[in-house]
Amino acid sequence: SRYAGGLIQYIRTFEPEKLVDTLICGAIIEARSCERFAKLVDKLDEQLSKFYQSLLKSESRHFRDYLALARTYSSDAIDDRIDFFLNEEQSLILADDFEFRFHSGVPVESVECIKAEVES
Repeated sequence: SRYAGGLIQYIRTFEPEKLVDTLICGAIIEARSCERFAKLVDKLDEQLSKFYQSLLKSESRHFRDYLALARTYSSDAIDDRIDFFLNEEQSLILADDFEFRFHSGVPVESVECIKAEVES
């Protein structure tokens, strides 16, 4: 997706920094999944809600594990690198998106509908 591709383009190409960046990107993607699953569970029927709650718990463990591994494999603190990727991610989330996906920005169709509503 545009979202993941937008993050991974900034992964450094030399080790161990490449591994650290990959783990940070994975952590951010997993954390966003948690956030989105949490928004969905109250809107679904009971069976599907339970399924998404289990995914939420799993994704939560994943993002924590990825950050712990990134800290383990980095010889330096990773907070600045996390901040860098979060800033890039914010731009990706706020940007128009031509494909609606679980991880995407604002769908272009929604933007066009909102603009049309404001203009009328």
